[in-house]
Amino acid sequence: SGAGEEEDGPVVESGEGGEEPDNYWKKKEAFLRGSTVSLGDKFSSEIVLLFTGQRRSSANPDRALQEALRTRLRVVESNSKDVSQLFKDLSARLVSVHAEKDSFVLTFKTVEEIWKFSTYLALGFVTRCLENFLCDQAFWLDSELLSDLEISVTVDEEHLATLYLGLVLQEGCFFAKALFTRSGQDEDDEDQLSFKKNDLLMVKDTGQDNMWEGTMLSTGNHGLVPVNAMQPLPYPFYQWFLRKYTGYAGCSPTEKEPYVHPIVTGSCVAVVDYSPVGLDELQLSQGDIVEIQGLLVRGLDVFIGTHSSTGHTGFVHKAHVKPLDTTPLDEQLVFLTEEERASLAQIDLSNSEPSNIGLLETLFSSDISSVYRLDRLDETDFMYIRSRPKHDKVPTSTRQSVMSEKSGGTPPYHSSPRPSLSHSSPRVSLYQSHNPLPLEGEHLSFSLDDTFRELDEFHEDPPLFLEENSWEGEESELSDPTLTLLNHQHFLDYLPLYDLQYSFMWVTFTGKTEGELSGHLESIRETAKRMGMHWAHRRACFLLGRLCARKLKFSQARVYYEEALSICVDSFSDTPLLVALFTNLTSVYLKQRMTDKLPQTLEKASALLLCLPRHNFTSTDEMELLKLLLRRSVVIGDKHLEARVCYLISSLFLLLRKSDDALPFVERLQFLSVTLSATEGRPIVPLDLNWLLSWLYHRKYMPYLALASLSLDTRHDHSLHEAFQRIGLFIKNSVRLNPCWKEGSSLLPAQIVIYLQQALAIAEQGADMKTQRDLCLGLASVYQQHGSLDKAVRCAQQAVERGGHINEEEGFEASVLLGWLLVLTGQVDQAQSVLHPLLTSLQGTDSPTQRGVIHNLLSLCLRRQGRVQEAGWHLYSALVISRENGNQRNQALALANLGCLALDVGASMIAERFLVRSLHLFLDLWESYTDVEHVQTYLWLGRSYKDRGRSQDSRASYEMGLLIALHARNLHSQMVVAKVLSRLYAEMLLYGQSIAYYEHCVSVSRELKDKRLEGEYLEILSSLYLSLNTEKSSRKSLDYTKQSLRISIDLGKREEESETWLQVGRIYYLIQEDELADMYLQAAVKTALRMNDPHFAMSIYEEAGDVYFKGHRNRIASLPFYRDGSLPFARSIKDIHSEFRLLSKLTELLMNQGEQEEALQYATLAVQIASKTGVRVNERSAFHRLASVYYSLQQYEMAENYYLKSLSLCPPLLQHPMEARYYTKVYCRLGNLTLHKLKDAFDAVGYFQLALAAALEDQANPEALYVVYMKLAEIHGNHMPDAHMCQVYRDRAQDLKRVLAGGESSAVGREYVNDAHTESDQKKENDSRTSRINCDRVLSALLSNINLICRCCFDKSCVCSAL
Repeated sequence: SGAGEEEDGPVVESGEGGEEPDNYWKKKEAFLRGSTVSLGDKFSSEIVLLFTGQRRSSANPDRALQEALRTRLRVVESNSKDVSQLFKDLSARLVSVHAEKDSFVLTFKTVEEIWKFSTYLALGFVTRCLENFLCDQAFWLDSELLSDLEISVTVDEEHLATLYLGLVLQEGCFFAKALFTRSGQDEDDEDQLSFKKNDLLMVKDTGQDNMWEGTMLSTGNHGLVPVNAMQPLPYPFYQWFLRKYTGYAGCSPTEKEPYVHPIVTGSCVAVVDYSPVGLDELQLSQGDIVEIQGLLVRGLDVFIGTHSSTGHTGFVHKAHVKPLDTTPLDEQLVFLTEEERASLAQIDLSNSEPSNIGLLETLFSSDISSVYRLDRLDETDFMYIRSRPKHDKVPTSTRQSVMSEKSGGTPPYHSSPRPSLSHSSPRVSLYQSHNPLPLEGEHLSFSLDDTFRELDEFHEDPPLFLEENSWEGEESELSDPTLTLLNHQHFLDYLPLYDLQYSFMWVTFTGKTEGELSGHLESIRETAKRMGMHWAHRRACFLLGRLCARKLKFSQARVYYEEALSICVDSFSDTPLLVALFTNLTSVYLKQRMTDKLPQTLEKASALLLCLPRHNFTSTDEMELLKLLLRRSVVIGDKHLEARVCYLISSLFLLLRKSDDALPFVERLQFLSVTLSATEGRPIVPLDLNWLLSWLYHRKYMPYLALASLSLDTRHDHSLHEAFQRIGLFIKNSVRLNPCWKEGSSLLPAQIVIYLQQALAIAEQGADMKTQRDLCLGLASVYQQHGSLDKAVRCAQQAVERGGHINEEEGFEASVLLGWLLVLTGQVDQAQSVLHPLLTSLQGTDSPTQRGVIHNLLSLCLRRQGRVQEAGWHLYSALVISRENGNQRNQALALANLGCLALDVGASMIAERFLVRSLHLFLDLWESYTDVEHVQTYLWLGRSYKDRGRSQDSRASYEMGLLIALHARNLHSQMVVAKVLSRLYAEMLLYGQSIAYYEHCVSVSRELKDKRLEGEYLEILSSLYLSLNTEKSSRKSLDYTKQSLRISIDLGKREEESETWLQVGRIYYLIQEDELADMYLQAAVKTALRMNDPHFAMSIYEEAGDVYFKGHRNRIASLPFYRDGSLPFARSIKDIHSEFRLLSKLTELLMNQGEQEEALQYATLAVQIASKTGVRVNERSAFHRLASVYYSLQQYEMAENYYLKSLSLCPPLLQHPMEARYYTKVYCRLGNLTLHKLKDAFDAVGYFQLALAAALEDQANPEALYVVYMKLAEIHGNHMPDAHMCQVYRDRAQDLKRVLAGGESSAVGREYVNDAHTESDQKKENDSRTSRINCDRVLSALLSNINLICRCCFDKSCVCSAL
């Protein structure tokens, strides 16, 4: 390379604090190195985010979890609004969702969007957001499963970086790093800018192909730069920060320094003699040892040291010393001190949030010990009725709030103490007590009321000066208490002089205007200057400078600050004043762009700001200095310096209550903590700011991120107060995502179990058993609401145990809840063992309501044990108690339970009386939370009417229940009652009303977002509409079936999906749209094939073929479904019954289509398979069908042979008259065959004689008997002349005809049957001879066809179909 690409310059590239792990930004460091990419190049605008459910223990994908995630995603995919909102919170734009590919397609439009998303991705927020979004509620209830399963997300890192760089280039103005050095002598063009390798520049597109306009961040110089020399900064945070906080860095990348560690403590040794230029610098001689005060930061040129010999403290230039005995910060802390890390962890932003008092009472308010519980008769009743007390009337017998006072005191986590200046000790050290990040127990208030309250408290203090006239006159100068106060050398023990609120001036000079205050301070300054009171002089100048800066008079403020620094004092005796002076003066220089004076104070101010732990901010203008230092960290590529500056910027913004401005820097600090852990190559303690981030996201109304950061909070030092704050924060953000969780109108989210368990673990470390008991009760309540009753029982048992350690009264409620849960789980014996001691303990006490509760629960146990009389006694006792107390609600519940008991034993009339009386009482409680109990009582009343056949009264009861549920807006109640009404109307054959209520069920299930229920009701509606059998109703059925199909696809239920495809095809066939029918049937088959279940695939193939086979059009279309689909599957799985059934269908189908030769093949195969089924009727029907095929092929001898074989397989004794009808038909067929085809009249007579015998047994079918008589008369008249016999059969036929015409077929039929029996006796010998002939023929046929056996007949037109 030439001169323009020399390798001199810094060795550390911008944006890199040493060796980092491979990440997608570093992978793109060389993206533009030497490339020819221009702004006009196209970049792919989309990126794919993949998610995988896996186990932490093995890091292997978990197929069950993955399928559950896909199912959930399919459900939400249909309503993309929720998914879009999720990724909007994640600063991404959703393009599409691909559930089957486990992916989301995203895009970004700005650099800021991709910066935010990449940060969330690195911090794990994307993963946690997807877990919260996709995991079912039941997932959070299983702690073991939850600890082992997780979701991991992946993106194409190189593509993400390419997309970022493409957006940077498209914006046209960005920040870049120089890839090589270019000096002024390289080019003749004076407009071109000189720069060094790794210099940072702001680059703007000028429209030229090879030149851009650049501005140096270090100097502010402008000029043209070559395109191929610029590489955009690969870290989006830098682009955002440098664009938002413009300015120059005031430095260039430096050579590598002798300090190995970025931040150290310890001592150094002087390598040169140095005479100080400023009053606050140390004088050094070569070999002097200097102790580092605070920290030595590698990115700064100056640090603060103490001379080991003289004890003086001052500024030391790093160039004048070298490390002697330096150690880095704790190996687990690389850019903060332990005190600073602790202060960050203890920031509390919740002061303005509602108090946590009564949190558990609000969430889990229970009346289990004061309100009776309603029984459950069977599975159609409500599974669980959550009785909620009215907010204005909480029963006195219920448990007190977990946050209530205990022993007359208030637990520390119940109040929100705020440190008050007026109430604190007047001797507290200023430097320690006014840190911007409060210690534990302190709060950062963001409310306006707190601000005014603080001012009021300041005004309560008496002023620290005399009356105004005491300042006047020469004598008053020496006696001015303010002058004396300001002249103390050590000012740390007095009121705050340097804080952001100007506390000192407003407290000390109460009641004075700023003008009067400025005049008085000017007088103090002159007096102190004249009298040589240096500290008073310096502090007065500082206060005057602050007043001027407050009024934006920066030039005047600068003069005062410079004067203050010029006063000869031991500056480090009042370090806070020195910090305040340097930082305020440097900030003024930066605001006024006084670059000539800036070097005099910049390094010292930076050292005071960064090197002294726990800096106290004195002015908002310090932000100017911090912004410059952050730009410097970008230029020199020092991540540790960047992290420390981000910490201070975050602290300042939080102190100023600018949470939105603080958020990006807190995120960056967390990101640096995570990435530096890998950079250091050793484990360090990540700075867990997730607790702080969750509050910041909450304030910014970003619920997904608030919940994600809250779940990632891994700190183990949370107090119990913070644990309750976590629960409250989780509830607030959960309500934002699902408003129906508000105020107990729906089940609480199951994730609350995690935070309750964490709070319980913290509470167990203390001795507060009441809090532990209440947390256990809260857990039991959540488990109960979500149907996890076994876990609820365990938590209730723990609550009982902890309540027992307090007193008997505290354990009572937990015991009652345990008994109720045991009843719900069917463990009635255990429930009785819990409840009986409670009832005994209440005897003789003034607690009648509690006794009634126990009586009621015991009755529920006894009913389940069948001890009806005892159950009734307990219910009566409960009813009497509730009457004596005047508790209408409990009276109504006791009466309802008595009605349930009566229904259970079949006493519907008695049940009606109890239930009607209960409903009268419920009507007086219309405005209370009894709607579910009220509705259940109406359902029982409707059942009692239904049992006695009073369908109209039953209907009225159900509809009243529905009206109450609608009035209460209780969706679950509406669902239960509407379902009952739908079934009732269907039983009454009022399908229109049934349809209306099922449609209401569909609408309710949609409001509940329960796709499974919605799909079930849609299928029912489809069936009802289809049963109406009109074109309009069929199309309505089609619409509902398609909706059900979409839900089946969303839920991933392949079997239901395939069956629904099939149903849609069936409906299309019914409305004569065969092309669409075939398309949907093929889709059903394809879906079934994807399941890899041959049994299911075979059944779907067959059902698809049945659509055509059982129809009246296009029956041949069923052929490929049978022949190419079902039949091969049946053979592969060796299902001989299905194979025989399919062969029979194919035979009949081909026969009807005139394909006798092919039909013969399938009929022959059916005969071969029939014997394997072991069902004789299958063999008989197979032979019969084969005979029919031969008959159609005009092979009459074979047909006769197989007809006789089918007859030989009939049972020897008739089991039913219908069997005789089969004999009649077959023998008639044989008679006609032998008479007309084989020309054998003798055999024909024999067959017809047998047919006559069979017809005589079938008294319900005299028409067949008439046909046989006529055939016999024809044979004896024409083929075997016998005039007598011909006349006999003809007469009998005519008599039978007359009888049939007269409608007396039954009686006359029996008469002729008797006569025929007489004739039969006469011809007994003839029949015996014919039977022997037939038997010989059957035997011959069996011997010649020993290998043929039959199977079940599915030919509905054949003669055996009547069997």
